[in-house]
Amino acid sequence: MLLRRVLLALVSVSVPLQLAAAEPATYTVKPVPFRIEAKIEGTFEPPQLVEVRPDMRRWTQLVVEEAVPHGTRVGKGDVLIRLDTEKLDETIRDLEMAGRLAAVALGLLEREVGLLEKSTPLQLEVAARARRMIEEDVKRYEAKEAELAVATNDKQLKAAEFFLENAEEELAQLEKMYEQDDLTEETEQIVLKRSRFEAEMARFNAALSRDRHERVAQFDLPRRREFVDTLAKSSELDFEKAQAGLPVALEKQRLELEKARNEQRKAAENLTELKAERERLPIRAPADGIVYYGKWRQGKWTDADSAAGRLRPGGQLDARDTIMTVIGPGKLALRAGVAEKDLARVTVGYPAKVVPKAFPEVKLGARVRSVSAVPVAAGRFDAVLDLAEEHPRLSAGMEAEVRVIAESRPDALAVPKKAVFSEPLDDDARFVYVAVEGQEPRKRSVAVGRANEELIEIAAGLSLGEVILTEKPKADEKPKGNDKGSGNGESKEGEKPADAKPPAADAKPAEKPAVATPAAPAKG
Repeated sequence: MLLRRVLLALVSVSVPLQLAAAEPATYTVKPVPFRIEAKIEGTFEPPQLVEVRPDMRRWTQLVVEEAVPHGTRVGKGDVLIRLDTEKLDETIRDLEMAGRLAAVALGLLEREVGLLEKSTPLQLEVAARARRMIEEDVKRYEAKEAELAVATNDKQLKAAEFFLENAEEELAQLEKMYEQDDLTEETEQIVLKRSRFEAEMARFNAALSRDRHERVAQFDLPRRREFVDTLAKSSELDFEKAQAGLPVALEKQRLELEKARNEQRKAAENLTELKAERERLPIRAPADGIVYYGKWRQGKWTDADSAAGRLRPGGQLDARDTIMTVIGPGKLALRAGVAEKDLARVTVGYPAKVVPKAFPEVKLGARVRSVSAVPVAAGRFDAVLDLAEEHPRLSAGMEAEVRVIAESRPDALAVPKKAVFSEPLDDDARFVYVAVEGQEPRKRSVAVGRANEELIEIAAGLSLGEVILTEKPKADEKPKGNDKGSGNGESKEGEKPADAKPPAADAKPAEKPAVATPAAPAKG
């Protein structure tokens, strides 16, 4: 009997416990602190900076002799980098000497061009005159001299034969005359001897004339004809060559003169720039401040290690690369990268809290100065924040954690995000399950506002003090249709919830559903 009573008692206790364990978790609607913020990271940025680069356009052999250490405080005009200038000085001296020689050569070329400008017309006139004279000679040869040459050749042969005939006839007459005398006198022998010699010479001259006549007729006259024709053609070509070549030669010399002048001008400019670059050495501080190696890009110091290596004695500098940066005095700013998902929460004018990573106990106020309109990298925007106060231990390049406050209210009507559900076919249709004492949970449509990581703002559909489920009821539990709500705040399914202002914190649950009015961005 006793055992039966014990068993009945245990059963009566376990059943309520099981029922209590099966009930879903709930949340009582109440005013809560509500904040929307973006957590980003940034780097303290110098207020003013001046990049230091060799800025040498002509001279690129920039070998370091010495450089001030990283972090050195300098004044405007202080020496930052000393370079080896021995080769530069030697080059300047060589260019000065080359410039003087070029000036002499240019003067000589100018005189040559001047003389050529005067002689070219004369040379053209000489060529034209030679052509005209040859044309006249050819014309005369064809008209007279060719026939005269043939006639002369014939006449010379005829004369030689005539003289031969005359000499032989005279000799024959003398011999015949002297043969009739039985006695030949000594004088007669002399006359005969001379006559025989003359006849012999006449025969020789006749033979020679016949050979000459043959050669002249066969070779000399045709060759003379060819020579005259060739001379005429050559004269014409020489004239055309003079007409075409002399002006071109003159123009070429003029261009050579212009080229020489340009080269002299460029050499003079090069020398002037090299001298100016030499005057800029050694490299001096452009402003008061602290020297940082490298350059500042998008909130980061870059190339600091590379710059340190190049600034060692014997290091080679790039003529146009930033090698140092001088940070001027003033209040630091903060440059931060904003992820695309946080862009709506980071707007110009929004307040922020800044915590330096090096000094987590330090809390600094700030305000967003600017946000880039376009991404500076994939999914990343650039923001600059102004600090409300300074801190003596902070320096440019240090990093910080930043919370940009987009909205902050102490008594917003907000509930856990897990308590608000969406319709399967309409993500914009939101609802909650309202717990009703002694009844099944009732599904109720709500209007929502902004949300943070944990809470979502309720714009309409719930009243302070109401209890909602933070998880869906079990599948076998089928909630009734939309809850009628409390008091005048009841709503039917498909209708918008009634609006009502939230009551004071110590008030009882309102008769109408409360409406949370969206708040303006918090003022820092």
